[in-house]
Amino acid sequence: MKKITLLILSFLTLNSFSQNFSGEIEYKYSIIPKEKSQYIDSIMELNKDVKINYLITDSFYKSTKYNEGEYVYSYTYDNISKRMYDDYADRAYITYRDSRKANYEYYGSTILKDSTEVISGLNCFLVKYDSEFGDSKSYYSDKIKVNYESFKDHKIGNWYEKLKEVDGSISIKNITEYEKYAEVRKAVKITEKPLGSNYFELPKDKIIVASYPALDKKVELIQPTKEQIELYQRQIKKASENLNDGENYICYLSFVLTKKGEVKYVEAYKEGSSYFDEKAVEIFTACNFDFSPGVIDGRKVSSQTYFPIEFKR
Repeated sequence: MKKITLLILSFLTLNSFSQNFSGEIEYKYSIIPKEKSQYIDSIMELNKDVKINYLITDSFYKSTKYNEGEYVYSYTYDNISKRMYDDYADRAYITYRDSRKANYEYYGSTILKDSTEVISGLNCFLVKYDSEFGDSKSYYSDKIKVNYESFKDHKIGNWYEKLKEVDGSISIKNITEYEKYAEVRKAVKITEKPLGSNYFELPKDKIIVASYPALDKKVELIQPTKEQIELYQRQIKKASENLNDGENYICYLSFVLTKKGEVKYVEAYKEGSSYFDEKAVEIFTACNFDFSPGVIDGRKVSSQTYFPIEFKR
């Protein structure tokens, strides 16, 4: 009888452990228009063949975006550092965010167990979310779960609280509503397999720096010299001659400032006018401004930061 009891206890332990999902989920990404416009058409064209590869196990996850089979972007989380690492294919560096710092506010959610949909062969229930950025909804399966306690303190995206609310279930389908279109991410393939920490290692050929939101004290411009100010004003005025009267254009530059105060990887954050974006980089580089590094926990760190340059006439 004692042996039978031990076997039953052993079986229950193994069965409980097997309920935690470890593996890969492939999502199909699509845009559903709410109206017809050139703007919507351009968004749909840019995202016509997007796939998202998602790896998750207790304490780790990684989401990787591919467009027409080409790597675009990934973000990786590990519960040891409590960081989320953002890696863009066209950047020479990786930025990290502090997952313990919420990035926006959630107002609430509604779990609708009776509102179901079969997705990739799984019976899924619906949860509706309301946040400062609008409404979204996700479908979850009780069959695909992780240990939500292994993501304790993960506040970005309200991740831990959302996981806890659905007992660790992973989203099988997500719909985010915008004014003119909806963004849909739907699982098309789910593969269970063990994942070690090596699956979540970062590229070795890129430096890792803090993101702007991760800083306790932001990067600050050191008071420019008279010569720097005059050079900046002259070049801005000259470039602005290419504008019509009353026009203006603001370029936001992105760059890395090392903890030693070195400026690297200067580029336009969001490309607009190629002429003024290029001029902004030229002017910023020529002026050779000095900055004091950002700070985390009382220590200077290398970080990504931004600098606006305005042209006006």
